[in-house]
Amino acid sequence: MFNRGFLFFFTLFLLLFIPLNLTLSPPRAFSAPAYHQPGDQSFGDLENHWAKSAVYRLAALDIFAGYPDGTFRPERPVTQLEAVALIMRTGGFGEIRPTRSTTRSTGAARGAAQGKKSGGAAPEGPKIPAVPWGENHLRLAVEKEFLPPPMLSSFTPDAAITRAEMAAFLGRALQLPVEEAAAGANGFLFTDLEQAPPYCVPYIRAVARAGFMSGYPDGSFRPNQTLRRSEMAVILSHLLDEDWVKVSPGRRLTGWISGIQQTRGRQEIAFTTLEGEQKIRPAPGLKCFLQGESTELFRAVNHRVELILDKRKQARYVNILERRKMRLPSEKITGTVKSVLLGEDSYLQLSDLNCADRTLPLAWDAVVEGKSARQGFLSLRPETFVEAALAGGEVSKVTVLDVKKISGTVESLTGKTLRLAGAGDKTKWPEWFHYWDRARIVDKDGKKAGGIQAGDRVQITYLDPFPDEIEDERVLEIMVQRP
Repeated sequence: MFNRGFLFFFTLFLLLFIPLNLTLSPPRAFSAPAYHQPGDQSFGDLENHWAKSAVYRLAALDIFAGYPDGTFRPERPVTQLEAVALIMRTGGFGEIRPTRSTTRSTGAARGAAQGKKSGGAAPEGPKIPAVPWGENHLRLAVEKEFLPPPMLSSFTPDAAITRAEMAAFLGRALQLPVEEAAAGANGFLFTDLEQAPPYCVPYIRAVARAGFMSGYPDGSFRPNQTLRRSEMAVILSHLLDEDWVKVSPGRRLTGWISGIQQTRGRQEIAFTTLEGEQKIRPAPGLKCFLQGESTELFRAVNHRVELILDKRKQARYVNILERRKMRLPSEKITGTVKSVLLGEDSYLQLSDLNCADRTLPLAWDAVVEGKSARQGFLSLRPETFVEAALAGGEVSKVTVLDVKKISGTVESLTGKTLRLAGAGDKTKWPEWFHYWDRARIVDKDGKKAGGIQAGDRVQITYLDPFPDEIEDERVLEIMVQRP
């Protein structure tokens, strides 16, 4: 029998050593790459890394994430399966339902079913390699023929993908033209392409020509070098610039920061676009960059920026693009709004006081001033009278005019002065309208009219900048209401 002393030491052994052994056991391997796991963190190994801006940009969109120890491991190779899954997922390609078998393509399955019905032999399709995860992404890439046959035949999920293989896969997924270029044309024939698999060479040229991959300062491409996580981040950042990466609406914004305010002890970013101003709170650990280098958020004030929001609509990444310039207007155009077109290139369409249609490009920092302008240029309704200030050929500011309207019959008019019948009652209308000839004259359909004469029934639209003063009215439009 065991004595009490032995039981005491045996129990102590169980309490101390068994938990220690469990703690020291190796961690379970991930079944998917770390950058499939969204996170909000700073990466301790990116402080001086050349790709840190691209990495944090993609991390803000939950495309990349780091490891539990707070690192990103930028020099870690990307596996073939990781590359396929990442491109298929970020490109927004739809998924197909998984099947029980991981070794037969969808096309082959359909062929087998048709062959069974007809009694003939079923045509064989490309086989899908067995993979520990990401089967749907790989299956769809094969179905769409994004993987070149030599790459598919040697596909190894956990093997590092080479730069040449990545170029071939990316070129096919983006459907880039792969015409052969003459030696040295456009500088895209790298010095070491003879080292690349022949099937990859046209795609290397194609992705380089499109700006998605580049070579090294010594003129080489290093086709057989493994692709690193940092390089993958830069590739995806280039694709994001081309709007190829699918981003949830409202997550990625472009505008300018007009100020940073403290409201109830919380910081707020005043973010302005052509659609108006909104208040956005910075997320904890927000990253701000200028020309690829980290900087403080206050440096972004009065600059055009790219802003990426997290799922809570907080700013997580700011990239400073260019400074907002204060420009003196070189021209002012008064007229009525016809339409507003907002997009990559934005325009304001006006009908000026000569009844001429004007299509005016909007500067990225153009603003709208006046009543009910909270939605920026979306606040402008057709037939609204505005004054557009232009600088450098672009609209920099639009002022919504506070107009007044009055109807009556023309009693008399001279070359410069128009008087309505019953004029003089200041509770109804001004006594005189001077310089009426500078206004546009339209019919009841808004089309240019030939002129007016005494006895015409008219509606006058005018400005009254100083209501308590007389003869300061400015006539903008006279609508002749003839039957």
